[in-house]
Amino acid sequence: MKILHIADLHLDSAFSGFTKEQADEKRALLRSCFVHAMDKAKDAGVSLVLISGDLFDTPFCTALTRRTVFDAIEKIGCPVVISPGNHDYYIKNCTYADRALPENAYVFTSDELGRFDFDSLRVSVIGYAFTSDRYERDPLCAGEIPLSDGNINILCAHADLGAPFSKYAPVSAAEIARAGIKYAALGHVHKAQEPIKLEGSLIAYSGAPQGRSFDETGEGGAYIADLDTDTGEISLERIVLSEMTYELERLDVTAAASDADVERALISLIESKNYGKRTALRVYLYGAHTSDYSVNISAVSEVASKRLALLQIRDETSADFDLDYLRNDTSVRGEVYRNLAPMLESDDAAERARASLALKFALAALDKRELGVD
Repeated sequence: MKILHIADLHLDSAFSGFTKEQADEKRALLRSCFVHAMDKAKDAGVSLVLISGDLFDTPFCTALTRRTVFDAIEKIGCPVVISPGNHDYYIKNCTYADRALPENAYVFTSDELGRFDFDSLRVSVIGYAFTSDRYERDPLCAGEIPLSDGNINILCAHADLGAPFSKYAPVSAAEIARAGIKYAALGHVHKAQEPIKLEGSLIAYSGAPQGRSFDETGEGGAYIADLDTDTGEISLERIVLSEMTYELERLDVTAAASDADVERALISLIESKNYGKRTALRVYLYGAHTSDYSVNISAVSEVASKRLALLQIRDETSADFDLDYLRNDTSVRGEVYRNLAPMLESDDAAERARASLALKFALAALDKRELGVD
């Protein structure tokens, strides 16, 4: 049988740093990702879906998101087990308590371990719910684990693996293995980790299916677990679900003497990595350049940005100043340098960096050049 393991969609995230239109687009992208995941699972012949927490960004969601999620769950038809996490924790009148929740949705509602039995699938799912934004004990050590004697036991949980002092349901791989759990479908860590095999147990974080910012780079996805209910053998297939990926790059522009040089280097980077319309890219420019040139962000990004979903450029270059000339310059340029010289020669690296940036800005302003700042 096949099982979809998915977590951490954070539907209805606030995206507070964006305009209303941008935030609406990002929330729509997350909803689309969930529907795509359910459709892909159905096409793959999945018999069970495990959602390991933080399906929603809060315990409540908008009417549009509720309708989208409930319709997608109902459409897939097979059992969908949900373990609420530290964002979408189970409380009175939360989305998971809605009477319109589809009949094929099974939600853990207590912070004590519980179990759903699917005898026709020969599988039982053990789990619990966050009932607040904290869960400061190991749920597997709190009491007897309600294992099934006749079915294969699977854990569906939002948890922090290998972090005994975590405030988000600290669990250990050793405890999972000792319990005899065949597969631990975990949520909470947004970057998919290498699955852990231990004493007959397979433990995995599915990762976030869709990144929400440059803190969540790379392709997002989920796992389809193929479980042989006769032998108990299980294998994982990674499926990509993200419709847009966030990427970070650093670009050395030391040799650049003009915006055209930087633009060519930027386009070469984009082409070499096969970035395109599904890519949100942030590029950090670094290296030294002549003091009479400062990167014009708008100019260098005009062409390159058309190749991507989003392009952000951060200028971290430093000017290669002719300090001997500035030291003897009798104009305002020289006076600016002399005032900054004590800081430029400071033992404090942070102070030297601030002074260098100040000198760069001052000389660009005196030359009436556009500052290279995004």
